[in-house]
Amino acid sequence: MKSLATITEEDIKTIKMALNDSISDMNTELKGNISDKKKEAIREYKNKYNMVLEKLGKNPSIYALGDYELDIAAGGLNDAIELLDENTTDDLSEQEKNDILAYKNDCLRLVNMLAR
Repeated sequence: MKSLATITEEDIKTIKMALNDSISDMNTELKGNISDKKKEAIREYKNKYNMVLEKLGKNPSIYALGDYELDIAAGGLNDAIELLDENTTDDLSEQEKNDILAYKNDCLRLVNMLAR
């Protein structure tokens, strides 16, 4: 298992991108026809993801996050992986497929590091 000290600036960008992707999906979900209870749960996660995103925006270091926030970041990475699995289609170019696979692999690697 690798140390958090090996997380690079590029890895922080990947985490931020995953959180943004997850938040975007939540915004879409909130516009749909779902129960109030489900909406509240989604808003709660969206707020948590936004909190971590803001912290990383102010200080782009993994050490800006406490254990609780590391767990939230891992959740955002997992959500981004699920989105990639659900939304990847066969009509993509080879370059697009390679880019998506690289992003997914980065997310998986970071989840494993954060899961400690």
